[in-house]
Amino acid sequence: MNSQRSQGNLSACLLLFCFIVFCMSACSPQQRAKAPLFPGADFTLTVMHTNDVHSSYGGTTDTGMTCYAALCEGGSGGYVRLDQAVRAIRKDTPAALFLDAGDIFQGSLFWIQHKERMPAALIDRMNYQAIIPGNHEFDEGWKTWLQMVDALQTPVLGANISFDAGQSSPGMSKIYPYIVLEQQGRKIGIVGLITEATPLTSTPGAGVNFTDVQKALRDAIKKLKAKNVKIIIALTHLGLENDRRLAQSMDDIDIIVGAHSHSLLSNTHEKSEGPYPVLEKSPSGAPVLVVTASTASAYVGKLDVGFDKDGIAREWRGDPIHLNDASLETLKAPKPDSQLVQQIGAFAAPVNEMMQTRIGVIEVAGKDGKPLEEPNVTECRQGECLSGNIVTDALRTVPFKDIQIAILNGGALRSSLPGGDVTPGHVLATLPFQNTAVMTKMSGAVLLQALEHGVATYGEGEGSFLQVSGLRYTFKPSAKAGQRIQKAEIQNKNGKWQPVDRKASYNVATVDFIAKGGDGFSMLTPLQWKEGTTLVNDVLRLYIEKNIPIKMSLQNRISLQK
Repeated sequence: MNSQRSQGNLSACLLLFCFIVFCMSACSPQQRAKAPLFPGADFTLTVMHTNDVHSSYGGTTDTGMTCYAALCEGGSGGYVRLDQAVRAIRKDTPAALFLDAGDIFQGSLFWIQHKERMPAALIDRMNYQAIIPGNHEFDEGWKTWLQMVDALQTPVLGANISFDAGQSSPGMSKIYPYIVLEQQGRKIGIVGLITEATPLTSTPGAGVNFTDVQKALRDAIKKLKAKNVKIIIALTHLGLENDRRLAQSMDDIDIIVGAHSHSLLSNTHEKSEGPYPVLEKSPSGAPVLVVTASTASAYVGKLDVGFDKDGIAREWRGDPIHLNDASLETLKAPKPDSQLVQQIGAFAAPVNEMMQTRIGVIEVAGKDGKPLEEPNVTECRQGECLSGNIVTDALRTVPFKDIQIAILNGGALRSSLPGGDVTPGHVLATLPFQNTAVMTKMSGAVLLQALEHGVATYGEGEGSFLQVSGLRYTFKPSAKAGQRIQKAEIQNKNGKWQPVDRKASYNVATVDFIAKGGDGFSMLTPLQWKEGTTLVNDVLRLYIEKNIPIKMSLQNRISLQK
């Protein structure tokens, strides 16, 4: 009996052991099929994207300043963390696309020191499927941009970029209007588009043309449909509002991955400009998903879309991922790429030498060692900002005598000045363009025209928004064109404020870029301008050196009336 009971117990144990082994085998990740993201979808696509990196390859420090290292401890963003996040996502979704929507150039000391050489060395390592240029890729002429293009293996798209007959330059043949990728038997078309206003917002030079966006996209769609491409992504550098209008105006676009306005779309972030994605409807009523992911490599956007058999988006979800240590831990990201760390570190070495010498101090309550605005100074394109106040004060007082007013396009400011110690590096990062100070006698009528133009595209992140000194103004965005400036006043020698007189003449200083009509200031080009002998970044340096410490606050120079 004991022997039989023992054999019975042994058999039961063996059966239980086999059952456990079977369950473990059946439930193991290797054997279990991954549940589909959208069970009802015929095809699922994941798109990762960045935009408006503006040479922020190291991200930001824990105090919010631009980081000039591969990884700043406690900081966030940058190409190393971006690479970690992309590799983590592709581990689960190997076919995920990765796109950049332009403005890789400009915006930090990395650009000033290394120009196009740094992105030329880094872009291929990031494993993008496609990139497009932004307007700032043309700040030093189209040939500088083509030098980077020529060095890359990554596809560069520009459906509405053309060159004059007879022009020849390395890299020209490597620009495509679109590419077609194939996944799981599905063809995906990606079309590149850049703002037609590039000649106004940058300095591309003669020989290159930025043609009609809608016509270029329509022609590309026609060719893609002839190739049996049913899913089409427009990779654009147009700005969020223009992206939305484009989505509403044309059929056969499924996704718009945008840039230019530095917009953060999010379903969770309190400062987002809208949901991620923004849903628009094409003329035929089909959904068009619009996404963009802030600026300065702070985020990577991630959009999942389920398509039906006809290539129509039926389900979607997503959000931008903030590139910080907590998010990387959640993603179970791999360790930093040691070669990428070493490469960015080598580029950072000469930049850090520029950050060693103190030239002055800015005293702002609660900002010691921190940026006066967000590092990318987007606030300076929508209202009064501390950096804008300091720079325009310098422009009004340093390069010329008896200047009453200084005006400066917000797009001239590329990085925030810091509270506390200021170095030559901070000055160059804030004003990287080689602009010269200029002055003229300007009528009140033209001054009001300039102010009106500055607020004409309020809310779209355009660089034409004016920072001012010796002047204050109130504007109402909802008012009719030509009537948005509600009040403009000039400060006289006694410190009193008086309304701008349309018939009076004022001594006004600005930068040569907008004096020549840049950012659309065509009303300034007929004026007789006197050119100074000092670059604007040197004007700022001299002002900081002569006024230690600078004490600054917001002074109601610019007021918004709702």
